Amino acid sequence: MKNNENERPFGVSKDALDTVNSVAWFFMDAFWMLGLAQAGLFFILPTVLTGFCLLYIEKRPAVFMINIAINCWIWMNVLWMSSDAFKQPGLLAYSKAMFAAGVFFILAAGLKSGNLKETFSHFRRFRTARLTASPYGGRP
Repeated sequence: MKNNENERPFGVSKDALDTVNSVAWFFMDAFWMLGLAQAGLFFILPTVLTGFCLLYIEKRPAVFMINIAINCWIWMNVLWMSSDAFKQPGLLAYSKAMFAAGVFFILAAGLKSGNLKETFSHFRRFRTARLTASPYGGRP
């Protein structure tokens, strides 16, 4: 497997990790939306692990910050879903904190890169918004 100069060597390609992350996240949200919380909870681990691996691979500071923001988004969803599934409203406060942290890292990435178009291009896999709705009254 060949890494480019912006990536650290890793046993799995960045594209493969990105795909597994997106698919796991999709099913995590989809099962939550369908009211199948137990199945959704199963997909938390692969979503979180692949998100962390993507953090490790990237060397560019601005893109790394965008990946931190994406991980904040993952944790925002995980905490929100867990809050609903386990009837633990206190977890929602942590979910909101992850939202705030994600916004911070997006802004920091924009400032660091000096090129907003290039910085935000790393959200390309999220162009098709995760438009699933929570059966518990919220949106993931």
